[in-house]
Amino acid sequence: MTDVLSVHYDVSADGRTVAEAEVDDIAAARELIAAATVADCQLAWAHSAAELSSLGFARRPGYRRLTGSARPGPLPDGVTELFAPDDTAELCAAAYYGQWGHKTPGTWPIPEFADTTVLGLRRHERIAGICRIDRASGQIDAPGLLLGQRDQAGYRLLLLAALSRTPVERVTVESWGDAPDRVEICEELGLITAEYCPGWELDLAIALAVLRDRWRPRRARP
Repeated sequence: MTDVLSVHYDVSADGRTVAEAEVDDIAAARELIAAATVADCQLAWAHSAAELSSLGFARRPGYRRLTGSARPGPLPDGVTELFAPDDTAELCAAAYYGQWGHKTPGTWPIPEFADTTVLGLRRHERIAGICRIDRASGQIDAPGLLLGQRDQAGYRLLLLAALSRTPVERVTVESWGDAPDRVEICEELGLITAEYCPGWELDLAIALAVLRDRWRPRRARP
């Protein structure tokens, strides 16, 4: 009996509707495309080690789980803990805008954010980025930076701050859509990749336009 593909529907951090699934092969990727089309989604996101470019998917930095040791110490200059009203759904979405795997929160606060601490990087009295931690478990969501603030220095500072505020010895950092330069920063801070799954993205509007062009009748040469 063939397993039914489990597809999740949501809204990306940049406000586009998305169908998302873990995909084992080309056949399952086609199922995801069909589900996204039926649901009138703008994007399809696949978590897959398979090669999906033949279907029009573009490779994206995917899901990564890193582990390592905490680095106890004071918060770095420029980083503070955030509380309401600064910790908002809008800030959360803006920090990961356009980044594969990140969603716009449908409710706020998100239930899984209960008992977590969010750190904010401030530049010129404005919040430039965030990083959320669960101190009890040592779980860290990889930092997110607002557009125009996405430099390596800001990412490193936020991650270092998170590592300094985690009281447990071992930490886990979960990352979605972080490019290799950010992974290098994680490694410089002693974190090691324990799990990785590539990400893939299909823009349904672009894919449909390509198909229409491909099947458009060609005028015969006179």
